[in-house]
Amino acid sequence: MDDATTTTPTADRTAVEAAVPAATGAPDLSAARVAVIGAGNMGGPVARTMRAAGVQAEHLLIANSSQASSERAADELGATAASSRAEALATADVVVLGVKPYQILDLAADLREELPAGAVVISLAAGIRLAQIEQALPEAAAVVRAMPNTPISVGEGAVGLMRGSAVTDAQHQLVHSLFARAGVVVDITEEQVHAFIAAAGSLAGFGFAIIEAMTEEAVRQGLTRDLADALVQQTLRGAATMLLESGMHPAVAKAGVCSPGGTTAEGYAAFEREGVRAGLAATMAAAADKSRQMAGD
Repeated sequence: MDDATTTTPTADRTAVEAAVPAATGAPDLSAARVAVIGAGNMGGPVARTMRAAGVQAEHLLIANSSQASSERAADELGATAASSRAEALATADVVVLGVKPYQILDLAADLREELPAGAVVISLAAGIRLAQIEQALPEAAAVVRAMPNTPISVGEGAVGLMRGSAVTDAQHQLVHSLFARAGVVVDITEEQVHAFIAAAGSLAGFGFAIIEAMTEEAVRQGLTRDLADALVQQTLRGAATMLLESGMHPAVAKAGVCSPGGTTAEGYAAFEREGVRAGLAATMAAAADKSRQMAGD
């Protein structure tokens, strides 16, 4: 991608450029102004992680489908409810589009006359490509696609960022900084997004289902539900943390707890016999395939 292909005029980028001190390269988010259009199941966690990154409550404006909904979301997120979408957009450096994928292009078209010059648009919609959003917005609008998962709301998630052709280096750095407290933030291509959704975007939901199934079995084995919840969740959290901090390959870690003839080895034999590995692979592949279908790939 040629970062210099399209740029906005310097005067239009003043707020964004000012947020990136040349000496440190670290954006100061205290002055960044963010409008979230649709702070729901995904827009809400995104707003929460941006607050954690340093965006001030008075500069994080929420515009939902109704004033009552905006106020409820703002109260929950520690943000400010906008009186209208126009108010949220008026001085925004960053505009987050958190509506459903089937609504995203109509919303982008509606924003053609309202989008502030120099603002960067972040789309959270799966299946809608950068080129489609760029075409709906004003010419040379800066667009980034972000694929986050819900654990970003507690700083333990993952975000994949796809950079549009008109995004400047300063805007790109600003977006990275806005997600800095999300967990893991990576740049990916639109060709990689389907695999990212399988490995991170949808994977949180699969993880919840696995935790639920293991907890139910622990209860069936005789543990109280609160004890089963605590043991399963903490053990899986610990296993993931151990891998992250040690860099150990999961196969090596698994071998370390599978004593010959022991309980873990017996359980793992059932794991393979029942096709759990294949089932997990099929689950992830189905999510990736659905993403391809939504994008028309």
